[in-house]
Order: sequence, then C-alpha cells, then structure tokens
Amino acid sequence: MFRQVAQLPLDYDLFKGHDSIFNWSPAGSIIFGNGAVKKVGSEVKRLGGKKVVVCTDEGLVKFGVAQKVIDSLSDAGIQYSIFDKCEANPSVETVEKVTALAKEADMLIGLGGGSSIDPAKAAAVMVTNGGNIRDYEGCDLFPNAPLPVIAIPTAAGTGAEVTCFAVVTDVEKEWKMAIGGSYNIASLAICDPELTASLPPLFTAATGMDALTHAIEGFISRASDPISDAILAKAIKLIAGSLQRATFKGEFDKDARYDMMMGSTMAGMGFINTILGIAHSMAHPLGAMFGVPHGVGNAICLPVTMEFNLYSNPDKIAEIAGLFGKDTSGMDTIQAAKLAVDTVYELLDSLPIPPLSDWNVTPDDIEKLSEEAMKGGDRSTNPRETTVEDFEKLYQKALTLKK
Repeated sequence: MFRQVAQLPLDYDLFKGHDSIFNWSPAGSIIFGNGAVKKVGSEVKRLGGKKVVVCTDEGLVKFGVAQKVIDSLSDAGIQYSIFDKCEANPSVETVEKVTALAKEADMLIGLGGGSSIDPAKAAAVMVTNGGNIRDYEGCDLFPNAPLPVIAIPTAAGTGAEVTCFAVVTDVEKEWKMAIGGSYNIASLAICDPELTASLPPLFTAATGMDALTHAIEGFISRASDPISDAILAKAIKLIAGSLQRATFKGEFDKDARYDMMMGSTMAGMGFINTILGIAHSMAHPLGAMFGVPHGVGNAICLPVTMEFNLYSNPDKIAEIAGLFGKDTSGMDTIQAAKLAVDTVYELLDSLPIPPLSDWNVTPDDIEKLSEEAMKGGDRSTNPRETTVEDFEKLYQKALTLKK
C-alpha cells in the first residue's frame, strides 16, 4: 500500500521571510546516476504500469538513445508505443497527437529535453481531464490528477524532469503557455548523465545556459526561500565549474557531464518554488515568434538581465561571483556583483552560442517582442520592475551581442 503524500497548491508568495509561512513542494522521486536508464522497465512495473507511450524525438530514435528505454521496457514485459515527432518548441498540436496515442495507456514516458518531457506531462493532464490544453494555462486549473509520467532527460538543461509545469507553444497566437500544478510533477525522474555524453557542443552549451539561467534567476527571485537558496547556490556552483568542460570535451569528461546533469536537476527543483525572471520573459517570445531555441534565448538574455537587475538585488548577485570561484576579497558588494555579471558575459562569449540575427531577429521586431515579454508570468518575481521601454532597451542590447 502506498502512503498518501500532501499535494500542496503552488505558492508564489513574494515575501517568504521569517514572519511568513510558505509552501515548499519538492519534486517526485529521482533515480540518479550513470546507467540509471536501465531501471525504467522495472520502475514502470513497480508503479503498476502495463502499457506506456514513450514521447521523444526522431534524433533520439535515430541515434539509439530511445532503444535503451525500449530494451528495458521489453525486458520487463511492458507494452509500449512510440511518439517520435516532438519538436524544439512543443506545440498544442503535438500535445493533441500524444494525447490521442495515450488514451489507451496507463503511463507516459518523456525521453529527451523539455521538448519531449513537457508534451508528455501535458498529454497526461489531457487524458484524465479532457477539453483543450489551452483550458489549463496557469496554476492548479485541472481537477483530476494526470496519468503518471516518468521523465528521462537526455540533456542537462530544462529541469523539466523535476518541475511541475509543462510549457507548450500556441503557434496560432505565437505564445508559450505554462500548464502548472503540484500534480504535474513527474512521478519519477530517471537522470542518467551518460545519455548526454554524445551531445554536440552547441546543444550542450545552449541547454547548459538554460540550466544556469534557471539557477541564477531562481536564486535572485523575489520569491526566494532558504531551502531553494541552498539548492540553487549548489546548482550554480556545479554548472559554473563544468559547463565549458562539458561543451568542449563532453565525450571524454564524465565528471563534467555528471555535474551538469546534477546542476540542471537541482536548478529545476529550486526554481519551481521561486519562479524565474525576465530573461525567461524575453526568451519565450523569441521562441514562439522566431523559433529561437529556449536555451539560446536564455543564454543571450541572462547576462543582459543580470546587469539590469544588479542594483535591485546586489547581495545575491555578488554571491554568484563566489559561486563561480572568483576571489571577491577586498571588494564591496557592488563591485562583486559587477564581477558576477562580467563573468557570465565572459562565459557566454566563450561558448558556441549563435547570435539572435541567425534567427532573423531584427531591430524592427523589438516593439512586438517587448509587448509580448510584458505578458510573461516571470516578471512578478524579477528583482526589478519592468516596463515596455525597459524590455526594448534589453532586446536592443541582446541584439548587439555577436559572435
């Protein structure tokens, strides 16, 4: 018999000081380690699954990553079907296709980045609640618990394996919507760093910068709390120490891959309780309107927005310099905070992240992008208030970053 576990409503109270009560909702269970993917079949069986849908993409099928999951399911006698058409920014239509396939299943597996895990989570909501996925944009809006989901990340980036949101692109409206709720956390995350070993440098860098953005924005969020602070600080330190190694010699540096996966997972666990900031507000319309990969958008916007936020949370930003291993002795808080910003700019410059112009983003697009960024839910927890004019200046600066 399974014991009952409290599923608390999502709590994004901005003031989590000593005089307030706050909720901290941890992720589902996690199995972590090299080779952990071999356990998926036995874990599906242990959770009572008999027929599953594996939600993934064509690349992971082509290069044999999906086969590792299939072999484990077959060995455990689990029936399965494969949906391998997930795109970089999963759409409403993709969720509908996964939902149709999953109506006869009792569990879903998301294998990949957020682009595969998020539609699996969204489809799990749809199977048990019906309607249209647009009906559930926001927090805690679906009445019935979703189908169980096992999330298996193949990149150290989104943290989707431990978050309680599914991000889905409404192509018609050029809008990314988030479907959230404490029941929308994967029942189990299987995190196997070896699955990331063959990722190419650009993909490693972009997903890694996505994870770093999660960690930093969660750390400096207005809704931060002591538990998340500790987790996010460790995530920043792990990613700062391993991202360049994973990018440029990731096939050989197992320790870097391990630390990146751990940092990404911890960042997801932390930020889901603090929400994020305006780097995400800027990245989402870049993805929805121009198809800019989410990690690339976050990578370019992170140092720009850190600089914007510097005087609104200098103590926390100053701490980030130390987490990157910088010597801040003899510096005052503002000097250390500026060093942190400069360090992130330098990190971005060292990585193979292409400029926004590669996605045909031009100065003429800034007005529309800024209007869309103002609609982002992450603005409320950003350390500094923002206006449309602020976003226009930030996008202008982001567009000047070139390789």
